[in-house]
Amino acid sequence: MFEAVAPGYDRLNRLLSLGLDRGWRKQALADLDSGPGDRVLDLCSGTGDLALLLPDFALVVACDFTPAMLEIAGRKASARGVSLPRAAGDALRLPFRSGAFRRVVVGFGVRNLADRAAAFREVRRVLTPGGRLVVLEFSRPPRRIFRFGHRLWLRFAVPGLAGVAAAASGGAGPYRYLRDSIFDFPDPEEVAGRLAAGGFRPVRFRYLSLGAVALHTADLPDDSCAGAGSRPGAGSRPGGEPPAATRGV
Repeated sequence: MFEAVAPGYDRLNRLLSLGLDRGWRKQALADLDSGPGDRVLDLCSGTGDLALLLPDFALVVACDFTPAMLEIAGRKASARGVSLPRAAGDALRLPFRSGAFRRVVVGFGVRNLADRAAAFREVRRVLTPGGRLVVLEFSRPPRRIFRFGHRLWLRFAVPGLAGVAAAASGGAGPYRYLRDSIFDFPDPEEVAGRLAAGGFRPVRFRYLSLGAVALHTADLPDDSCAGAGSRPGAGSRPGGEPPAATRGV
């Protein structure tokens, strides 16, 4: 499905968010709080919007299940005169060694994962103790009046806008799925509980834009074990080649 929508994916994000998504990403990266030399994994990277907003001093790898998305991310990086290491891989079995990253960020990707608990375990494995995961995801406003308006927007306005995006590629079906996945995604409290159950603490979240988006920050305690069964490393410097030991999908 994501192969089909890749050419119009950036347009879809602008439509669904009314152009607010870039500001949301900047807030996610502020909460990520990466420092000089930190290895950062942009998981479910899509076309690389988050990765390309990270500061130059971070050592960033963009990982996504869909090679077509990563190809677009590479073209965007080239157009900006930077190199973005990319790895095609499954979030449920990441192609990186344990403890490879200091920071992991996921923007608008968690709701599409088949097994979120397994994905959170994998993120924990590839994080160093004391590392941090930030999850930016569409949500539903907590206040009833805003939730009602948000539901109307998704039910009636988004299908028409999706038709505009579908004219570029993929038909309307994938866009309807993306809309419906917002309705089906758990509330932020439940997501926070699942992160805590996965060994992250503390776990915090806040709403953005009246609750249209939730931003979770989950820390991995310093005394945590990254996990057994390491795989070959990743995390080459921006400007270098993609990690050599990545597993294609």
